[in-house]
Amino acid sequence: MGGCGRVVPHGGRARAPAVSRLVRVIVVVGLAALVPAAAAAHPANVAYARITLAERAVEIALSANLFELDLVLTLDRNLDGRVDAGELEARRADVVRYLRGKISVASGGAELPMDAVALGIGRGGDGRAVLEATLAFRSGHPLRDLAIRCEPLTELGTDHSTLARIDRGAASREFVFRPGAVYEETPPAALGQALQFLKLGIVHIFIGYDHIAFLLGLLVTGGSMLGIVKVVTAFTLAHSITLTLAALELVNVNPTVVEAGIALSIVYVAAENLFTERRDGRWLVSFFFGLVHGFGFAAVLRELALPSSALAASLVSFNVGVEIAQIAIVAAVVPLLYGVRRTRLHVPLTSTASIVILSLGLFWLYQRVLS
Repeated sequence: MGGCGRVVPHGGRARAPAVSRLVRVIVVVGLAALVPAAAAAHPANVAYARITLAERAVEIALSANLFELDLVLTLDRNLDGRVDAGELEARRADVVRYLRGKISVASGGAELPMDAVALGIGRGGDGRAVLEATLAFRSGHPLRDLAIRCEPLTELGTDHSTLARIDRGAASREFVFRPGAVYEETPPAALGQALQFLKLGIVHIFIGYDHIAFLLGLLVTGGSMLGIVKVVTAFTLAHSITLTLAALELVNVNPTVVEAGIALSIVYVAAENLFTERRDGRWLVSFFFGLVHGFGFAAVLRELALPSSALAASLVSFNVGVEIAQIAIVAAVVPLLYGVRRTRLHVPLTSTASIVILSLGLFWLYQRVLS
């Protein structure tokens, strides 16, 4: 028998390296396909509007992402990757025509004419270039039965929305414009507003690819259930603290520093997965970087400049939405990790996922610091 070759049963251990390599290739290719969509980390699919209601006029101060407007109207004539003031002015008539088709105000069933009072380029809270437009809708009679529609850039996706603060005298309320949504001047419903900001918090996590990458980086190595609970709880507590402090304007941090810090958190966690074995203090890492992510969450609410009377309820609803989305991600990922943990695929999958997360973090860090 000594001269006979060793027979390996079909599906036995000798095939494990080949299977491992195949799985690694599939994972890399699949995750790489997500990189173009995730490149911006935070898709710029939220516009902001400050709407002022007067007796015979409505004024809308709009801030919308300029890069996305360029995708729709092709404003960048010299193809240098940005839209400058000259290029915007050259297409002013087309921009005004586009806004007129996307934003309307009706009084008593009759649509009011739109006047573009101002059109320029500014910077959003995240440092991105934005179109800043001031639009006036005037009536010869006192306004009644107002109906306002505001849906710029929605042709780029149904998840695009406009967060609006609507002021009439000393009273203010918030409204989220989505495709087909119309604001009508009725007494504000507290429950309705709370649900809008709850949904906004949920959506913000699911389109915030950098937040998801950080969370997956924390979870992908597995660990005990107690360890995972400690990590998630620490992250939740930390970002809730800074979200509240920043939204209430008790602490202000430069948005560029915050965005770079979020990218750095992803790089650190992925590198720790790849180059160290220590996991005991993971909840401390989660808490520390969770403080940074909280400032990122707060940027959405701060753009609205909500009045103090509305801020508390909106803040709580938004934060609850963030937690719901976070719990959903954890609930989906953890069972998969436990299923893989007892197989030979655990190590290659963990290392491959960490390499992809590290690559994304490095790209975002470069993008936010050097580009």
